Amino acid sequence: MQEVKKPRKPLISYYIIVLAVLLLFNFIFMPWAAERQVQEVGYDTFMKMTEDENIGKVQIDQQENEVLFTNKDGDKIYKTGMVEDPGMTERLYNSGAEFSGQIIEQMSPILSFILT
Repeated sequence: MQEVKKPRKPLISYYIIVLAVLLLFNFIFMPWAAERQVQEVGYDTFMKMTEDENIGKVQIDQQENEVLFTNKDGDKIYKTGMVEDPGMTERLYNSGAEFSGQIIEQMSPILSFILT
């Protein structure tokens, strides 16, 4: 006697379900979790923390027009918008903070022409 096998569901349907769950997780939960860790504050708070020497690391991102910084302990992350401030680097240096900026690399005109 021959056994009758039940038809199997195609394996691709399981892959699609797992992919949909992963995409949902990445697009909804991850941005929400990352945003909850970074507290948005005003530039005056950034200046006050700098003057009080209660600032740890600072990352200046001119392309995104924002400043990311931590407190002295490094357990809280803050962000604020960029303001035209010529004395900012001197204040950061005097406060003892570690600070860096982002290197903006210009694309070669020939490569830009080829890509367009």
